Amino acid sequence: MLPLVSVVIPTYNRAHLVERAVRSVLSQSFSNLEVIVVDDASTDGTREQVFALKQADPRLLYLRHETNRGAQAARNTGIRAANGNYIAFLDSDNEWLPSKLERQMSLFINNGREIKPGVVYAGFKWQYDDGRPSTEQTPRFKGYIYKEALREWIADTSTLVVRKDLLYKAGLFDERVRAYQEWDLCIRLARHAEFDYIPEPLSIYHIHSGPTISKDLMRSARGYLDVITLHRDEIIAELGRKVLSNHFLIVGHSFIQALDFESAKFSFWNAVKLWPIGFKAIIYWIAIHLGKNKYQQLVCLKRQLKSRIRGSWFGVKYLII
Repeated sequence: MLPLVSVVIPTYNRAHLVERAVRSVLSQSFSNLEVIVVDDASTDGTREQVFALKQADPRLLYLRHETNRGAQAARNTGIRAANGNYIAFLDSDNEWLPSKLERQMSLFINNGREIKPGVVYAGFKWQYDDGRPSTEQTPRFKGYIYKEALREWIADTSTLVVRKDLLYKAGLFDERVRAYQEWDLCIRLARHAEFDYIPEPLSIYHIHSGPTISKDLMRSARGYLDVITLHRDEIIAELGRKVLSNHFLIVGHSFIQALDFESAKFSFWNAVKLWPIGFKAIIYWIAIHLGKNKYQQLVCLKRQLKSRIRGSWFGVKYLII
């Protein structure tokens, strides 16, 4: 008999979107599943929408937070209520392709016997609701990927399928992390188990006009900082100070996008302290002290230089540096 998969869908004020997400799970070719919708104190018609779907399919369970606690807390509530030995996740504004679970579970089960991956993820497709052409993100790492996970973001939450015992061993979602919670979780999962993947997009990530964490630039910057702060010692021990310095450069740029130049200065200074011989870190730290307008002029000049020298040997070297 196929194992039971529990699919956790956190939602907040998405009555107009949650039906699409739930139906994409209930219509999976892998049918031995339960869907746990965790309503994070919605004030719209989310509850009524889910209950209407529940009447048609008993595999659907509805849980509710009385106060808004955030998506990671909602996911943890769903994990704790799950009956399956495998947990999958879907955001309520996204959807799965019909064969997603079947394809991923085939990597956990071989001839009726459970095999070793602890996590199976997949590619996903960005679909723009304003009509722009869709783009795709494909997986890159499999096996013991602990170092790769410390180096960079691994997988979107809506592509993950994880053994439940491994989730508890790793510690569930960290509710203190303000964004990039899936990256933090993947780091902790990678300490204990192998990863595998399906190399094609199996989920659709909708880019729409409603509120999302990815559009909150300040929260995104702080979330990235949360992750590298939590794993600072591991990053240095496994990959060296230069990699952590590069992470702080990314955080600095993220704060600039959020128009928080003081936090950007702090981040670039951390990048310099960690890797004092780093040319980029020093340049960005100096540039940010020239003020917002001068900094933006320098960034514009850098882009123009890259455009002019791209394709030459010196251009390739410049881009690498």
